[in-house]
Amino acid sequence: MKPAFIFDMKDPAVLFYTQDFLTGTFLMTDAQVGKYIRLLCLQQQNGGLSEEDMLQVCGTKDEKIWAKFDFEDGHYFNKRMSLEANKRKNYCESRRDIRQTYVKRMEICNKKDEISNKKEEKEIVFKSEVFEFSEKYPEAMLNKFCDYWTEKSKSGKMRYEFQKTFEINRRLVTWAGRDNSIIKASPENITYKELVRRFNAGETDICERYEHIKDNGKDMYKLK
Repeated sequence: MKPAFIFDMKDPAVLFYTQDFLTGTFLMTDAQVGKYIRLLCLQQQNGGLSEEDMLQVCGTKDEKIWAKFDFEDGHYFNKRMSLEANKRKNYCESRRDIRQTYVKRMEICNKKDEISNKKEEKEIVFKSEVFEFSEKYPEAMLNKFCDYWTEKSKSGKMRYEFQKTFEINRRLVTWAGRDNSIIKASPENITYKELVRRFNAGETDICERYEHIKDNGKDMYKLK
């Protein structure tokens, strides 16, 4: 098992409590303080310190400095530095987990927005294709047609998407035959829209039976 003072990552910083440090080094000389702080920095960066590390910094076994370090599994370490380094490591890992969770949530939200935008685009395209027949059918009827076929299920799929086939022209012919809101003109005098509607509904000879006229300045068709 790895000793508690050995770290996997080199963190560039650690909390440094100046008051505690001043109190703990009050009886040291400036030279000893310099060596001590250097050893603490080395420990924070590398984990435990070897005896060679200690001697290279101190020159000799300075008891005032060495008393600040414990020896375990062949390494020297300062307990307070180990504690602060581990606290810092745990904090950084917790922040990284939060960031990763946030990124994942943002990715999910962005994916949902992308799907939603695609659905909105499909609905717009569908409605634009329906209104290409505005010369043949009343606007009110086309709006009803669109409202019905673009109604969404719980999954967000529109009604028309559940159909194996969907030819807008044929669907509109059937819809027009059932829509009571379409005002049908008299057989003797009909509008162009009515002429087209009846032609699409199956009266393929209607153009032969009606002729174009002007009725109060309006284009109409009269039974021959």
